[in-house]
Amino acid sequence: MGSFSTSLSGLNAEEQALSVISNDLANLNTTAFKTGTPVFSDLFYQMLGTDGAGDPVQLGVGATMSTVSSPMTQGSVSTTGVPTDVAIQGNGLFILNQNGTQVYSRAGNFTTNTEGNLVDANGNNVMGYAAVNGSISTSTTLSPIVISEGQTFPPNATSTVELDMN
Repeated sequence: MGSFSTSLSGLNAEEQALSVISNDLANLNTTAFKTGTPVFSDLFYQMLGTDGAGDPVQLGVGATMSTVSSPMTQGSVSTTGVPTDVAIQGNGLFILNQNGTQVYSRAGNFTTNTEGNLVDANGNNVMGYAAVNGSISTSTTLSPIVISEGQTFPPNATSTVELDMN
């Protein structure tokens, strides 16, 4: 690969990185915003020979933006005054039902629809496990969270948490 093509691959990778930065700037003040960090890598290597120990001597020829890394760290939590807005402290995601497909989000700016389902800004149902006699079993099927009109419950502090991981 000639030096002209190598330079062009670097410029192309930097153009992609500028797109990530532009996206960050455009979405900076949106709910649950997470910045993107471009990650670069060599496009391929050119074999130049071997060194005195017999190890290959390679030269990176060209660059590409291999991925965009997004940190999943705790952001700031602010009060909105909207009773259906919620936040996740620490790690975790909300599970949403988008036309039969499970999708995940950190944005907790929810409302209720006409059926009383808790939904996101796109109308996707927020999913959860149903409580039976005040107990939640994660072995049951996820279902839409329903908030009946006028329904109120006094808050209770969480006393135990279970986490199943792979």
